[in-house]
Amino acid sequence: MDTVIYNVKSDKISKGKRIVLLSDLHNEPYDQIIEKTKKAKPDAIMVAGDLVNRHNKTYDRVLSFFEQLSKISKTYFSYGNHEIIFNVLTKEEIEATGAILLDNEYTKYGDEFIIGGQTPYADFDWLTDFEHQKGFKILLCHHPEYYPRYLKYKKVDLILSGHAHGGQMRPFGIALFAPGQGFFPEYTFGYYDEKMIVGRGLAHGGLIPRMFNSTEVVVVDIGQQNQVL
Repeated sequence: MDTVIYNVKSDKISKGKRIVLLSDLHNEPYDQIIEKTKKAKPDAIMVAGDLVNRHNKTYDRVLSFFEQLSKISKTYFSYGNHEIIFNVLTKEEIEATGAILLDNEYTKYGDEFIIGGQTPYADFDWLTDFEHQKGFKILLCHHPEYYPRYLKYKKVDLILSGHAHGGQMRPFGIALFAPGQGFFPEYTFGYYDEKMIVGRGLAHGGLIPRMFNSTEVVVVDIGQQNQVL
């Protein structure tokens, strides 16, 4: 498992912040993830969906994962497609752990940040209000394939995504497949247009085996230079 750091520039904020992006746990063990997140010392943690596993119908690690993350820093969560299809966790259960669920809604973080969460398969109408909020706007959106069609020209400062699992198999550095994008997908991991960051995800398993493609914890430094971990 890697730790990857991105630097995001902004003149909207007076003080830099460090956030950690996590996604696609799929109910796998998480001890190493917690260790790496602690080491990063984030100001906030953003979880971009797919913590449960709809394929084998498991979710027993998810609430304890939220509890551990919430002990480290303020934690925000938006649904992935697995949570929508395998709908087993209530908002009350999630928020009882200390995490904040954003289901097509937004909330303030400090004085200068607005955090929103786009739910898969839902409409984007709520984003009109989100766009008009003052501050640095971060949108959790599990599906990176939504970006070119729905989000690229929205007045949002940073979009955080997962879902693509880094392209699952990456022989010679070439992504072979991602759900929602098909073969040779474009948005698999990295920083796109200085607007969207896509994480490779945390799970090793899957219907298609993961090869030449490490899992990762993503660290995002906003308005400050990358700090050594």
